[in-house]
Amino acid sequence: MTHTVTITEHDHITFQLYDASTNDLKISNRRKSWFYLILFGVLMMLVGKISESNFLIYYGVFFSVLAIVFGNIYLRWRHKRHYTSHTKNYRKGVGNETVHLEIVGDVIKMNNRTGDSNLKISEFQVVEEIGSHYFMKISTGYTLIVPKTNAVLNQEIVDIVKIYNIRHVKNLEWKWK
Repeated sequence: MTHTVTITEHDHITFQLYDASTNDLKISNRRKSWFYLILFGVLMMLVGKISESNFLIYYGVFFSVLAIVFGNIYLRWRHKRHYTSHTKNYRKGVGNETVHLEIVGDVIKMNNRTGDSNLKISEFQVVEEIGSHYFMKISTGYTLIVPKTNAVLNQEIVDIVKIYNIRHVKNLEWKWK
């Protein structure tokens, strides 16, 4: 059965944010950024102490407290803005993309405005499921984004995972944070 799926800019942004929230390197970099914000405030306090400037000491204390309390919120906002901007620049002028998917035997056939593709189901390494999407990672490093808008397609993906024993990561309560 052929399924028609529309991939929007929001779907790409959701994938970018999900990938960033599950990638150990990106998580580590976010923690380092938070630490550097706090370190900047401490350095301002030290510079103020050395130069006997009460303004710099108070500025450093204020900045450190802000970084401790609101640093993660700021970094979450900054990273989301970065991924949104990246996706908009990368997909400039593309708009919504309609893809026709058909699961035939051990192959997923895809057809969109640029052409046809065939993906061997055996090449899928992991299917990551969140509340609104399936992210099907392929051995070549690419990811197939499938929004959960079609109940029949959703069931076919669940069946594929069971039949081909593909690793299935359920993160249904995922939220960007």
